[in-house]
Amino acid sequence: MGTKKCALWSPGWELSLLNEQVLRHERRITTQLRELPTIAQWAMIRGLVVDEVVSTNELEGVYSTRRQINELLQPDSPAKDPLQQKRFRELAKLYLGLTDQQQPKPIKPEDIRLIYDIVMDGEPLDAANRPDGKLFRKGKVDIIGPGSRVVHEGLYPESEIVSGIEKMLAIASSEEMPETLSAIVSHFIFEYVHPFYDGNGRTGRYLLALYLSSTLSILTSLSLSRVIAANRDAYYRSFREAEHPLNHGELTHFVMNMLENVRIAQNDLDMNLSEKKELLDQIDKDLPLFGEAKGLSEKELGIVYLLAQLDLFAAFPEAPQQEVADYIRLSTQQSRVYTKSLEEKGIVVAASRRPLRFKLAEPAAVELGLRG
Repeated sequence: MGTKKCALWSPGWELSLLNEQVLRHERRITTQLRELPTIAQWAMIRGLVVDEVVSTNELEGVYSTRRQINELLQPDSPAKDPLQQKRFRELAKLYLGLTDQQQPKPIKPEDIRLIYDIVMDGEPLDAANRPDGKLFRKGKVDIIGPGSRVVHEGLYPESEIVSGIEKMLAIASSEEMPETLSAIVSHFIFEYVHPFYDGNGRTGRYLLALYLSSTLSILTSLSLSRVIAANRDAYYRSFREAEHPLNHGELTHFVMNMLENVRIAQNDLDMNLSEKKELLDQIDKDLPLFGEAKGLSEKELGIVYLLAQLDLFAAFPEAPQQEVADYIRLSTQQSRVYTKSLEEKGIVVAASRRPLRFKLAEPAAVELGLRG
């Protein structure tokens, strides 16, 4: 047969192979994550949550910063404007909740509305953009593309929206389709139905992550909005191609395009994990000599190792005093003795005083190989 594909080859076979490759890669990513210390694992997961929320907002033209989202996830975050603090907090907590493998999945249209309300909690919607039906919208909505051209009309009236959402939920829970594929097909249906005036993209991408988290690692599930944002033209084009009348509702290529996004996320994660794990292993080896040269106690060395992990894996490499205390198993007041000593030795610096948070000083980060 040479290099030609056999007669049995079809897009269905290619899709099946791509899905199998994705699942195989997941085993490697899961193994790499489990090999990390718990602090590093959670730091990486929270960092991905931060990036995911920023990216899903960015796709909708909604401005948020990594620092802003990171602060919303901090238990010691100082009280600010309640309305400003409320916006994005529940969305970030939803994504963080994906770490719980028992996270409930929606089973009826009312559940979709509840998720939407959480996603949009604190969002300053004007009256025209708020849901005005029993669950969803009762008016028409158009999706505008390049050149102010209507590229899609959401389903209408609300009874059709409810019917479409019920079909989406049925596919998402179907036992006759691989879960990765049903998650992607249900994502297409949700965006096709477009049940709300505003917030469909953010709600739909959260639902995609929620459904994919059943079969993919938490790291991959928390990386898709970032990849989609980096490849947004291809993402939106795949929707337009799937909806083209001549396509007759064929979603194979749409699903394959989305699986390619998953593969991009996996490759990025694989490289990131490998590089950082190698650095952390080297720090493990060098830390005793570093501690001996600096005259550090066992508790002080523990704090340095904590901050080194955060420096490598966290969105922002800062540890609240309480986290330091918990890590070295002392009270907050007792742990302050050691952070103060490390400050005096120039090894850590206060990232903030109110609340009190610490990070590695730059010279120490350089000595430990965390800087080039």
